[in-house]
Parts: sequence; C-alpha cells; structure tokens
Amino acid sequence: MTWSIERKEIETQRLLLRPFRAADAETVQRYAGLWDVARMTTRIPHPYPPGAAAEWICTHAAMEKENGESVFAITLDDEMVGATGLHRAEPKQDGPDTAEIGYWLAPAFWGRGLATETTRALLAHGFAQPKMSAVTSGHFTDNPASGRVLAKCGFRLSGEEQAWSVARRDYVTCKRLLLERADWQAGLELAS
Repeated sequence: MTWSIERKEIETQRLLLRPFRAADAETVQRYAGLWDVARMTTRIPHPYPPGAAAEWICTHAAMEKENGESVFAITLDDEMVGATGLHRAEPKQDGPDTAEIGYWLAPAFWGRGLATETTRALLAHGFAQPKMSAVTSGHFTDNPASGRVLAKCGFRLSGEEQAWSVARRDYVTCKRLLLERADWQAGLELAS
C-alpha cells in the first residue's frame, strides 16, 4: 500500500489531535503507567518502564515511514489526555487497503464522549486518503465502553479473536470490528 496518514493537527469541537512533542513524555509516562489504561491495550506494558514514554515518542517518525502509522496526542484545553493512532492493518487478515485505529484516554477523562469525538475525527482524516477502503479496530470484551464508542462511529462486528495484552501477560478475548468506506459515507449522509 502506498498511502500514509499525514500527522497534522486535527481540530474537533472540543479537542485538538496533534503530533506528540518531547514535552508530552511526562504526561504519557503517568497515564500509560496506570493499570486501568495499560490493561485495555495490546501494546502498553505494566508496569510502564521509566523513560518508555520518551522512547515511544521518538519512534513516531520512523513508524510513520515504515508502516504508515500516525500517532496523535489527544488534547483538551491544551492538556494531553490520551493518544490515538491509525496504521496499516495486517494485509493478510484485513486486506491491503485497510487501516487500524486505536486509542486510549486517561481515566479522569472517560465518560465524556472524548473517545467518540476523537475516533470520528481520525476516521474523517483517514478516509480522506482515496486508497483507504476500510478501517478496523478492536476492544477487549471486558471493555464494553470501547465497543460502544466504535459502534457510535459506525463500526460493525467482524469477528472475535484472542489478542495478546502485554500488560496482562496473557491472551484476552477481543472483538474485532470493521468500518468500510461506503458505510462511513452513508453514516455521514444520515447525520446531515
């Protein structure tokens, strides 16, 4: 696949999604180090190693170049409250023109609709890429709130799998969801 998602600032009604800065490392370290955040992701270890946030932020340019992954800080009133990203999905599993979206928010910001607002904005940004035909995502079955976020954004259940959670050091049942471009566009038309 030849597309990648440009890491530019994306504004929503309440949020600014922007590339991470070195100055965000302390906040990422604090939030990613929370068990309630790490346990709901596949990639974040727990405990979160000292300095891991700064190292992770330094990898973003290379991740974008290698696999089209674009990672954004979710900011509310200039405060970094979480992270979101979009990257090429596994071609053998999801198709060559499919991206995968993920996100996490600090627990103090749960229940405010920020994950839904973030996901909708990143979907619009991603589907601006003509070659992107679909977006996939997933959530652990013990995280139904994330499932509701994805459903509100138009995702439909596509299957279930066992996904490795680095924090839990175990496989966790994960619901997989898919949003095809045509369904996303139809949802926009219904909303207007």
